[in-house]
Amino acid sequence: MDWLHVALWTSLIGFVAVLPVPGNTALAQDTAKLGNFKPPREGGVRRWEVAGSGAQVFREPAKGADLVTTLDAGAVLQNRGCSESAGVVWCEVRSLRGDVRGNIVASQLRPVKGPDGIVATGLDDSRRRADRRNFDADDVIPCAQEQGQALGKCEAAVARGVGGDATVVVTFQNGFARKLYFLHGEFVKASATMSGVGTDMEWRFDKAIHHVRVDDQRFELPDRFVFGD
Repeated sequence: MDWLHVALWTSLIGFVAVLPVPGNTALAQDTAKLGNFKPPREGGVRRWEVAGSGAQVFREPAKGADLVTTLDAGAVLQNRGCSESAGVVWCEVRSLRGDVRGNIVASQLRPVKGPDGIVATGLDDSRRRADRRNFDADDVIPCAQEQGQALGKCEAAVARGVGGDATVVVTFQNGFARKLYFLHGEFVKASATMSGVGTDMEWRFDKAIHHVRVDDQRFELPDRFVFGD
């Protein structure tokens, strides 16, 4: 083959290499929009926000799969990692309290800022720090250990994360302690004990106080204590 043919083949190969790949336009747009699809354990964003109304959550990463639910814009979901399937990027998600789980098309999601204005990435370390008793603050809060009992006083200590995450350890006067977990500024569950698994709960936020019931126990936690200034 003479030098002219070599030059022609080299030019053709270079031209083909820069052609767009059919069917990958949506994938490229998703990648440009969301950037990092890794799960939090690999440094990815901790939570997503639904970008538009009518976002569908499927049991499997395919539009022909069973529909789990449809979500409104602004719904906050935990990131469980994303992957490409048939030219579409899907993200595995679950709600803050874990009652909704499934897969959603990545283009319907965007990273969400927590109540502190920070887009949290990576794993929350507040639970590990609480286990090590590496706390940011302590206080005395109103509490009740038994159903129908009047509110008394409990010692409480908090390990704070970013993005509205925190772990609070409350100790009753008899020495019994329970961990209370907050995600994205909301109480989501407590540690499992002989009193219960920690998901039989009620939570409301009123006048800067988190009113929490878990099983038969009740707690009143100032927002400033849980999350700081």
